[in-house]
Amino acid sequence: METLREGRIVSLESLQPGESGIVEIVEAGSFENGLSVRLRALGLSSPHQVSVVRRAWFGGPLVVRAGKATEIAIRRTEAELVKVRKIED
Repeated sequence: METLREGRIVSLESLQPGESGIVEIVEAGSFENGLSVRLRALGLSSPHQVSVVRRAWFGGPLVVRAGKATEIAIRRTEAELVKVRKIED
């Protein structure tokens, strides 16, 4: 992954609860028309800040806070497509 002064580019899926990042891109591939539009509508678009609230057990979904008030559950496979610039503490 790319390393820059502001932070590393990682997938949303790789963040742990309590960690945050700034959305850089949604790599939706063949799902471009449906998935990326839905994710953008929920607040997962550049340059919004997102943070992982919790991770479900056994490969279940992530609960992600987009902005200050919106919390969504997202499948890990979809979270893997969202690339964020990790905010280092």
